[in-house]
Amino acid sequence: MQRDSAVEGERLLSAGFLSLATMEFLERFAVSGVKSLLVLIFLDRVLVGDVSRVVGATAFSETSAAMFGPLSATGLASQLYGYANALIYLAIPIGGLIGDVIGSRRTMVAAGGVGMLLGLTLMLGDPTFLLGLIPFAIGAGVLKGNLSAQLGALFQDEAQRRRGYAVYLGFLNAGVICGPLVCGALAAFAGQDYAIGAAAAAIALGLAIYAVTGRAASTATSATSAASSPDPARSTALLIVALAAVYLCYSAYDQLGNIFMVWARTRADRQVFGWTMPVAWFLSLDGVFTLALIAVSQVASRALQRRGIRIGAVTQIFLGGVLCSAGYLVLALGDATSGGHPLALPWTLAYLILIDGAIVLIWPSALSLIAGSAPRRRVGFWMGLFYLHGVFASLWAGFSGVFYERIASPQFWLLHAAVAAAGALLIVVAAPALIRAGRRRQAITTSACAKARA
Repeated sequence: MQRDSAVEGERLLSAGFLSLATMEFLERFAVSGVKSLLVLIFLDRVLVGDVSRVVGATAFSETSAAMFGPLSATGLASQLYGYANALIYLAIPIGGLIGDVIGSRRTMVAAGGVGMLLGLTLMLGDPTFLLGLIPFAIGAGVLKGNLSAQLGALFQDEAQRRRGYAVYLGFLNAGVICGPLVCGALAAFAGQDYAIGAAAAAIALGLAIYAVTGRAASTATSATSAASSPDPARSTALLIVALAAVYLCYSAYDQLGNIFMVWARTRADRQVFGWTMPVAWFLSLDGVFTLALIAVSQVASRALQRRGIRIGAVTQIFLGGVLCSAGYLVLALGDATSGGHPLALPWTLAYLILIDGAIVLIWPSALSLIAGSAPRRRVGFWMGLFYLHGVFASLWAGFSGVFYERIASPQFWLLHAAVAAAGALLIVVAAPALIRAGRRRQAITTSACAKARA
């Protein structure tokens, strides 16, 4: 037992894992830092005054008005936020597929980073800001897709894989913490261009580190192998159900970086010992709570395992949906009972803790389920499908944000609670039958093999 733990620790601290995790941290720093300010930059700079000075703004405004009717600046900003984030996640499976075809994920990571730097450079000027979002978003997706494909091939053992994904999620969320923290402070005290410059510096540093250390991850990737799934049809059906539940939960969660930021600027009490906390720091708290809950979940999981209790990946996805729904119910209840006063900080912190608990359960569980259940030659494809949750979540965040000013805000949060609850309900209805069918097939196969050996 002690020997297994040592091997597991050695693998997690390998040069390949640390190279990928460091690049992930810096990529999340840049993306989260920009995302934390994106809606506010739209409202404060890009969509102010004559939008014809901004390349693409007039065409986008007219198209949105044709689809949804006249929109306020907040509605347009929400739409832009949603499309930009959707483009990031849509590029992930495409970038991963290109990496498969050309056989060099290191090249694709470098290309994605260069695209992000180009986009950030264009975003320094108002006229080219929207234009810069395109290479920034595509580059982020290409980079992330090829990092994830390398990470998935580092682990073969189920216990090692779950722990690896959890630790990697920690690096990811450290970037989510530091990005809004640094970029939010720079935007508040120096200017938004300095925040964009900090994001560009993070990507440049990450590319430099990856250029030196990334070969270890590529070498490890080429050497890995694993058994194929024993029941492709059942596995595919189960993965589809699990991914649909993940998409619904993330669709609710992703409103945190969009309309929640607009709502929090006027409706949330941000006073801390007489000091007003920057609204972007809510995203930093999101990362802090996620990191803390990762540690809590690992301790709790080991405690349950010592008692012979194992909670499967599908069950954890269900519990995540329940927690996400509960978070939005808390926000709706607090908003409805605040009497028009700014909502007290404990309410928003409770909301963050619940939805972050949902992500801590869902993210590693879904990736582990894919790595263990997907057909071996299609794991990269399924990993890309997992990351498509960002497309659906971003599109939903942008689409639903249009209605924020058309309905009462408690009703807006209740809508998101219902979306997350729908994902949990889907797991309850469909997953158990698929799991039972898979176990029966496995039992039959095992019995047949035993008879053949006899």
